[in-house]
Amino acid sequence: MSRSRGGRSRGMEGDGHNPLLMGLALVGALILASAIGWWLWSYSHAQTLKTPLAVAAAFDVSQSVSKKQKQQAVGFLNKMIGTVLPTRTPVKIWRYAETVQTVHESRPLASKELNQVSRQTIENYLGRWGTRPDMALAEFQRYIQQHPERKFVLCVFTDGECHTAQATHQAAAELAQNPQVVAVVVGPVINQYRASVENSYYAPLRDAGKLTVFGETDMWDALARVKERLQALEN
Repeated sequence: MSRSRGGRSRGMEGDGHNPLLMGLALVGALILASAIGWWLWSYSHAQTLKTPLAVAAAFDVSQSVSKKQKQQAVGFLNKMIGTVLPTRTPVKIWRYAETVQTVHESRPLASKELNQVSRQTIENYLGRWGTRPDMALAEFQRYIQQHPERKFVLCVFTDGECHTAQATHQAAAELAQNPQVVAVVVGPVINQYRASVENSYYAPLRDAGKLTVFGETDMWDALARVKERLQALEN
């Protein structure tokens, strides 16, 4: 009996060490996680863009654009705000079809602040027939003039349809000559319109080296190219 009690006692002592070991392991894991987090923060902080930037984004809400395409466009904007741009970068958003409307303006701390705006005013909104990107580009020009101290990333989120080719080309030419405009993104463009978008409507921006066009499968490659262009401003 004595031997049995001793066995039970040793077993209980062995069990008693487990919470301590688990606690030490947890502390070690927390220290490691903190160290990794600090390193990642330091690295991201070191990579922060110093050039004063602003974003102008216009969403095509005409009937040719599907909800999926709108969600993809919103995803691009959110990702750019959350991973590329400095915190509190000014953002102004329009929606357009046959007319253009301002739907939001802020300096978001995080991209999630735009979620409600995106759902209510972009994803679930259906405009009438007519696609006038030239009107959105004119709004971009006015916005740029209000902030002469900033460089601009302009986003035209569209399937590529355009009912005002000549006016859009002219507006693109004016933006191409503006030194405040450093990057222009157009997408998600469907294959039917991609050649026209790159070689006609927005060709002056392409020739100026400012245009990035993406479709339904190369969105993140486009975002990487925009990031590289913005980082080049720091050199």
